[in-house]
Parts: sequence; structure tokens; C-alpha cells
Amino acid sequence: MTKTSPLLRSFIAIPLPTPLTQQIAALQQQLRQKAPQLKTPRPENLHLTLHFLGDQTQELLAEVGQIMLSIGQKKKSFNVSLAGLGFFPNRRRPRVLWLGVEPAGGLSDLYQQLAVELAELKIPTETRRYQPHLTIGRFRQTPHSTEPLCPFLSHNCGSMKINRMVLYSSELTAKGAVHTPLTTAPFCANN
Repeated sequence: MTKTSPLLRSFIAIPLPTPLTQQIAALQQQLRQKAPQLKTPRPENLHLTLHFLGDQTQELLAEVGQIMLSIGQKKKSFNVSLAGLGFFPNRRRPRVLWLGVEPAGGLSDLYQQLAVELAELKIPTETRRYQPHLTIGRFRQTPHSTEPLCPFLSHNCGSMKINRMVLYSSELTAKGAVHTPLTTAPFCANN
């Protein structure tokens, strides 16, 4: 009998630099004061998701890591700003609160490159159009109004250089998700 490796819940994302996560943590605190039903992730868990891969074998994730390294060798680093609050699915019935990413083109291109390669490995990708964003909170229940959050709608948290992507495993625990980096793919070509 052959022993199969356990499945790992995994995703590919862009990590955030510590100064930016600290700034976002301060924003999250202000937002929770205005909307107590908002549940925010721990600052160390903040990331820009590219692809959620679901439960995969370690062997398949090793192949994903090789694809990421190959793409990273040809990818130039680029800058983005995290600004403007938005709601999924919409402002009237918000479930998710997010910060926008501008310009979105660099992340969208990276998403598409990965999608093509993941399809070759038979890993399903999102069918909705990719909209780069940073999830900063989820509403436990729909708020009666989003008006208290209006002063933050154009909030700018600053910019960051995107110079690597990371394949993470994610274990759900009673204290929240624990993300463990499996492969880091630096972008080797600099601007």
C-alpha cells in the first residue's frame, strides 16, 4: 500500500511589508469602532491573494512552486497603492470590506500568467473576473448602514513594491488561520 501525502489547504499571494500591515491594523481598529460587527484578520495574515488552490497534495504544490519560480525569474517588480474602501458583494449588503489596489494591471497580469499554468496542472481557478483587492474585514452580520464607514471610503494606506509571490499552506484553527510559506518566488528582473 502506498502512502499518500496529506492534502494541504493552500493559496498563492503577495505578502505585505510590516510597516504597511501596521498602518492597515490601525485602520482596522478605527473601522471596528465604527462597525462593531466587522471581524478583521490579524495583521500578520494580511496578503494580496492571487489564487486560492484549495486542498492539494504536497507533490502537486511542489509543481506549483516550480511554476511560480519560473514566472518570477521573468517578472519585473512593480509598485501598487492600497487605497479606497470597497464592499463585496455591494455596499447595500456588505459581507466583505476591502482596500483597492492601484494600478491593478500588474497583479492582473500575474494572476493571468498563473491561471494558464495552473490550468495545465488541472487546478481549477476562479471563474469570476479577477479584481485585485486586500480583504481587511468580514461582517458577521449585515450592518444596518455603511454610513459610519463613509469617511474612510477614499482612505489611502500607502504604496508597496511587489517583488515576490508566496505559496502558502493555510491551517484553520480555533484562533484563526495559520499561514505557512511553502515556496517564495522572487521577481528577478528589476525596473
